Amino acid sequence: MAPTKQEMLDNVETAINALVGGAESYSIGGRTMKYRQIDELRRWREQLKREITSGGDNTTYAKFEDPR
Repeated sequence: MAPTKQEMLDNVETAINALVGGAESYSIGGRTMKYRQIDELRRWREQLKREITSGGDNTTYAKFEDPR
């Protein structure tokens, strides 16, 4: 079952906090990411916030690629 938008937002917030705290990797939905750009996470966070507050039924999915 796909995570809800709120669950996704919570995960993104956790990832941002981990990176700000000095972490070099984090996990979202059971997948571990490394060296992700914090700006990308912040854009995703703002998009999810907009979707949640608008009450839209659109589900957002992210594709993570190896940054190397």
